[in-house]
Amino acid sequence: MISWADWQVKAISPHIDESLYLDESPEVYVRRIAVQKCLKPIDGVMNGDTIIAADTIVVSAEKILGKPSGPDEAFEMLTELRDKTHWVITALAVRKARNGQPLMDICRSKVKMRAYSESEIRAYVNSGDPFDKAGAYAIQDAIFRPAEKFGGCFTSVMGLPLCHLERTLRQYGGYQPTDWGAVCQKQLKYTCPITARVMAGEDIG
Repeated sequence: MISWADWQVKAISPHIDESLYLDESPEVYVRRIAVQKCLKPIDGVMNGDTIIAADTIVVSAEKILGKPSGPDEAFEMLTELRDKTHWVITALAVRKARNGQPLMDICRSKVKMRAYSESEIRAYVNSGDPFDKAGAYAIQDAIFRPAEKFGGCFTSVMGLPLCHLERTLRQYGGYQPTDWGAVCQKQLKYTCPITARVMAGEDIG
C-alpha cells in the first residue's frame, strides 16, 4: 500500500518471537510486536532512513486470531468469524534510524462478517489467500467478499492504517506530507469517512 504514493521503500520481514505472554491483552500484545519489529536491527540502514513497522491482529470474543498455520486452522477461524462482529487492531511503530525510541499509533476497526457458507470457506481456503492474513481473510477479496459491514480504517484491516501512519510521520521535522485520503480513494474507490478526524488527532479508526 505504501507504494501507492510512489515512496522509495524496501520491504523486510523481521524474524521475531510472536508468542503471546501470559495474561497479555490483545492491545498490549499488538503494540509490543510492532515495537519489536521496528527495533529489529536492519543491515544497510542509513541515518536518514525511516523504519515503519506494523502488526495486525483479529480479536474475536477477546481471543487473538493471528495468521493460520494451515488449511484446517484457516477453516476454523473463518467458521468462528462467520456472521459475527469482531475487531481488527493494527499497531504502528515508526522511528528514524538515528533514533532509538519509536513513535506509536494504534487503529481499531470493527468488522461484521457475512453468513458465508462452508463451501465458500473451503473454496477460499483452497485459493491459498488466507495463510498470510490475520484472521485468515483479506477484507478486499473481491470473490470471497467476507465483510458485510465495516467501521473504521479500511487499509488498517488490510494491514496498514495509512492516515494513522501519516499523522505519525508528520511529527518528524522535514517530512513532506502525503494526502492519503485522496490516494486511498483513487486506489480503493472508497471515500473514507474518518480521514479528517484521524488527521485531527482523534482516537478513531
